[in-house]
Amino acid sequence: MKKKTVFIYAAGATVLLAAFAALGYQYTVLDSRFQTLETQAAQLQESNSSLNSQLEAASVQLKENMSQLEDNASKLKEQEEYMEGQKDYISQLSEQIDSFTEGDTDGEDGGEAWEYDPSQDAYPDLYAATKEDAPKVGTKYVYLTFDDGPSPLTPKVLDLLDEYNAKATFFVVQKNNEEYEEYLSEIVKRGHVLALHSYSHNYNEIYRSVDAFLADYEKVYDWVKEKTGYTPSLFRFPGGSNNGSSYVGHQIIKEMTRRGFTYFDWSVSSGDGSNLTTTQNIIDNICTHVGTVELPIVLMHDGSGKEATLAALPSVLKYLSEEGYEFRSLDQYVEPVQFRKASSIE
Repeated sequence: MKKKTVFIYAAGATVLLAAFAALGYQYTVLDSRFQTLETQAAQLQESNSSLNSQLEAASVQLKENMSQLEDNASKLKEQEEYMEGQKDYISQLSEQIDSFTEGDTDGEDGGEAWEYDPSQDAYPDLYAATKEDAPKVGTKYVYLTFDDGPSPLTPKVLDLLDEYNAKATFFVVQKNNEEYEEYLSEIVKRGHVLALHSYSHNYNEIYRSVDAFLADYEKVYDWVKEKTGYTPSLFRFPGGSNNGSSYVGHQIIKEMTRRGFTYFDWSVSSGDGSNLTTTQNIIDNICTHVGTVELPIVLMHDGSGKEATLAALPSVLKYLSEEGYEFRSLDQYVEPVQFRKASSIE
């Protein structure tokens, strides 16, 4: 009985030992697998971290590339605008050259000749004032002129001119500029010349006839005199003196000259008449060409929307000042630049 009991205990112990051994083995296997998985997880985490770093670096590089592309696109657009502005400027120069080389006819395009009749003068007060301040011989002058103002830009232009003690000429337009008429007096107060550029700036209206031209100019003439007490002596044809028909243009010049007015075109164009012109266009056009003409009369605009001209003006003033130019206003003693010569009209 005792042997049987011992045998049973021994058998049970053996079974338990076998069970423990099996469990120990399973634990060892599972632990090994766990270690392997843990190692693989660490490797995956490391790989994932490396991939994230690479992805982040690629993202940064992509952003840099996109920024570079945008910058290149912006520069390309600026270059395109610059080229378009220069094309427009070249076109203007070509028209001026044509007006010089082709010459004017005596007016074969019809129309009744204008003859002054004192008894029928509808504009008895439309006469220019005189001035006695002839320019000094041998002095290096440049004449900056501004068309189409006054506008919100005009006082800023005046401030910039003051910095260089620069005098200029302002060819003003009345229509749509009435709210800025206070700047007319400011122009005169600061020693600049007020000149006329028309009431309406409407080519189809003012170039219909001599009478239409006089009616338009009397409005802006009276406006300037009423607001400033200043009597204008100079004017500029909208679009230049070679606008309108040759016949009507000759007749207008003849009558305005008889009334004592002098008209000025220009010898250097800033090119700012085009909406595509950039600030750099304007600087290049003026600074490159001002030294190539004997009498540099520079065409610019201070009308609404000409911010590019305002931005270019400091560089233009600085360059011309360093080149030794004296900034002068136009007057009747300055030899006028005229596309359609008044002297050729009998």
